[in-house]
Amino acid sequence: MKISIIIPSYNEERDISECLNSLLSQSFQNFEIIIVDDGSKDNTLKIIKNFQKKDKRVKLIKGKHKGPGFSRNLGAKQAKGSILVFVDADMTFDINYLKNLISPLTKNKTLIGTT
Repeated sequence: MKISIIIPSYNEERDISECLNSLLSQSFQNFEIIIVDDGSKDNTLKIIKNFQKKDKRVKLIKGKHKGPGFSRNLGAKQAKGSILVFVDADMTFDINYLKNLISPLTKNKTLIGTT
C-alpha cells in the first residue's frame, strides 16, 4: 500500500525543511511526497530541490499562485499512491504518524479522516 503525501507550499522557507525531515524519517517508508509550489518568491524551491537530490520520493510541481485548494487538487492528480494524505508545510510528524494513520486501512476497516 503506497501513500501519496501532498503538500501545497507558498513561501515556506522557514518551515518546509522541518516538515520534510519529519516525513522522510517515518517508520512506514512506502510513500511519495508531492510538493505543489504555489509560486513562492522566497527560497522554498531551492530547499525542495535540495531534498529532491537526497531522496527520490520527493517530487515538485511548480504552479502559479492559485491557492492551496488548487495546489492540493493538482497534487492529487499526479499522485501514484492508493492513499492520499494532505498536510501543510508548517506541520511536523511523529515517526509513526503514517503507520498509525493507515493502520485501520490495513486491518480492512472503513475510515474517513480529516485534520
